[in-house]
Amino acid sequence: MAKSNIRRTLKGDFLKLWIGQLISNFGDQFFFMAVIGIVLFDRGLGAEYAALMMVAMSVPALIFGPIAGSYVDRWNRKTVMITADILRAIIVLSLLFYGEIWYMFLSLFMLSTVARFFFPARNAIIPHTVDEELLLSANSMSQMTNMVSMIIGPALGAAIVGILGGDTAIMLDVVSFFASALFIFLIKYGGEVEGKVEKAKEIWKETADGLKFCWQNPVIRHVLILTAMVMAFIGGLNPLFMIYIRDVLGMNLMGFGIIDTAQGIGSVLAALTLTVIGSAFSKKSIVFSGVIMFSVSIVIITFVHHTFVVIETLALVGIGVVFFDTPITTLMQEAAPDAIRGRVFGAFGSILQVSILVSMGIEGIVADRIGATTVIFYAGVLSMVFSVVFFSFKSVRKSFDFVPEKAEDKEEIRDSPP
Repeated sequence: MAKSNIRRTLKGDFLKLWIGQLISNFGDQFFFMAVIGIVLFDRGLGAEYAALMMVAMSVPALIFGPIAGSYVDRWNRKTVMITADILRAIIVLSLLFYGEIWYMFLSLFMLSTVARFFFPARNAIIPHTVDEELLLSANSMSQMTNMVSMIIGPALGAAIVGILGGDTAIMLDVVSFFASALFIFLIKYGGEVEGKVEKAKEIWKETADGLKFCWQNPVIRHVLILTAMVMAFIGGLNPLFMIYIRDVLGMNLMGFGIIDTAQGIGSVLAALTLTVIGSAFSKKSIVFSGVIMFSVSIVIITFVHHTFVVIETLALVGIGVVFFDTPITTLMQEAAPDAIRGRVFGAFGSILQVSILVSMGIEGIVADRIGATTVIFYAGVLSMVFSVVFFSFKSVRKSFDFVPEKAEDKEEIRDSPP
């Protein structure tokens, strides 16, 4: 049963999309380790630069996320993805010629901007590449792809940077983007938007419609509230974890790669579990168990500053993140009509980035006064408490138990006599 489910998912258009994603994700890990090595270890810059890196990658989602989704719903989504991969390859390649810190941050900003168009297009295309009953498995495989790259990518990327240099890691990322574009080009699905109106409305009105739909649809509204609040608590922890690993644990770039690998191991195990047996559990129970798992794990890290304990605990964080994120993505794909799916994901992403940016700003300021470890502790506690209270509401549990109508059910309703 398990093997059959994986075999049915990994074929045809989704297999090509999956392979391209796998290659590109490895390249991204190599590139990220090159940037981390330069900023935090080679030049020994502080927490404010780590935070600036995250801001450079987060701000574009806030600025361009909503309108990007609207454009994705008007353009050929396959073409959008190919173009985005080529543009990102060019941006990364330019770093070989302009290596100043300011341009590195500008490049991160530009890469994130282009990604605002790529990811809504990919999320909108996935339902067209698999059968409806395999959508959760497909999203789990997509998540597992991210996590496989997180298992091997950071440590391998750190080794590449250490042995062959940052330029080699950057060039590998360039090649990975071109490879991803090739596999997307080979997809048979044309990428056209179903129900697209030839004379589209004004972009900002479409964007407003996407935001309005997110709020009016109870499933997406509750998903949005939960995710935005959780990100408000833990979304600003990445820069603090970087400094925690370097200063509290005393680890170098290779150690940073090993820490990231631990989280990746947990994530890929979780994604594989969801791919194989995820359909046996409700999305509500998976999401709730995920948020509790990574919230508790974050709290545990603050008590024990032992490298091996941190590595094991971050594996649990990885499991929790996948359990949290995969069903949420599936719920949004199921609840949003195809014609506006791109702008829904774009609007959703922008709102989350607001939470993350606010989190980074507040937690960065507070960490300067009470310490990074204390901030990490309270962030985990608040995330856990909010989630428990949130899921105590019946309307929330009902939304997370949402099951879409099957095509045959819709036909029966349409054909039934008045």
